[in-house]
Amino acid sequence: MHLLRLLTVAAFIVSGSVAVATPLCVDLGPSGVVHNNRTVDSGAPNVGFAGQNIDIDFSFQNGQFIRLFTATENTFQIDAFFRINNARLPALNFAGSGFLTDSHGAELGPAVTLEAFPVTQDLHQVGVDLVLRPLTSDVVPVDVFGFHLDLTLPNCPGFGFGDGPPGGVTFAADVFGIGPGVPRDIVPDVGSTGLFLTIALGGLISMRASLPSAGKPV
Repeated sequence: MHLLRLLTVAAFIVSGSVAVATPLCVDLGPSGVVHNNRTVDSGAPNVGFAGQNIDIDFSFQNGQFIRLFTATENTFQIDAFFRINNARLPALNFAGSGFLTDSHGAELGPAVTLEAFPVTQDLHQVGVDLVLRPLTSDVVPVDVFGFHLDLTLPNCPGFGFGDGPPGGVTFAADVFGIGPGVPRDIVPDVGSTGLFLTIALGGLISMRASLPSAGKPV
């Protein structure tokens, strides 16, 4: 009886210390080679902001994957946009890390620090862009079947994700593939540059401020 009680307590402690990831499945759209970027719809974890840590596992529907070619080099990045139910400024603080995952959900490269950019309208924050610039191994091409975010939420009771229209995810690079049905590899062109990509994604983030908040007519 004493042993059973100890096992019960141990199981409770372990279960309380293991974070359960929120799964989010996205449709990447039609297969093919993509230049610059593609944006797809995405849901959000329905959580309030209480300073807690949450894990989010993004996966792709129907066996889809993203192929990073030799020509992709180090230009690939992901911008996950989540709406917030109109928290008053100053901007909320988000922190965390992320990494790409393979077909088994294992890490493709080390976890890297997320960059968080507030999306504001008038005197409110209506969303956040979480930008992941992942690192992968030197072995290319490589197929990506999802990505993982480990996020620390702000401590701001009364506000959270999951209210209003869905957010979205933008995948960006000089060139990448959405499979199946893509070339095995693409080698870089001499004139390829990541500078244009950085400017383009920066413009996308800055344009978020013009998005209407939930409930307002477009």
